[in-house]
Amino acid sequence: MNVVVYWNHVGREHGGLKYTRDIRKKSPDIIEEAIRLKEARALSQHTPNRFLALNDSLVLELPPEGSGRKFIIIYQLDLGLQFSYGFKSSHNGWLIDIVQYEKKREDLICVHDLLIDIRVFEDGSYHVVDMDEFHEACSLGALSKAQLEESLASLAYILGKLNQKEFPDLELMEIRNRYF
Repeated sequence: MNVVVYWNHVGREHGGLKYTRDIRKKSPDIIEEAIRLKEARALSQHTPNRFLALNDSLVLELPPEGSGRKFIIIYQLDLGLQFSYGFKSSHNGWLIDIVQYEKKREDLICVHDLLIDIRVFEDGSYHVVDMDEFHEACSLGALSKAQLEESLASLAYILGKLNQKEFPDLELMEIRNRYF
């Protein structure tokens, strides 16, 4: 089944369709309008076979055809995690985002970026980044209690996997080997 995925950067909705560096707590109206704009743009730019639902909890994003880019993004819907490989030219290896998924329709998913990222290097070492942004969002009240709890649960889960050297697992490696 084809699906469309789009991003919302929590605390940065005041930029509308533009990414903003500063984090603010916004009214529900501003957040809803930003999400509506992002959803409309995602639906208007959708190209077939760019997003593939691999199963009920995994969605794969591939580069747009003809873009010349090479990356994969794997959305792990049941864990609040997003794994990318090759997406950022500044990092060779996996990048993990702590996220919250909102299924808008059966074929439409909004990814709420909860700010914490983990860079995983080829040797298995890792570095947690953007904790300062997470702290700022928490201090401002830009994250809901549910988002705060979900982000910490997802972070604890993936740090456990990283510390036990169980990341990437066989399923992620198979996806990377097949599609990257």
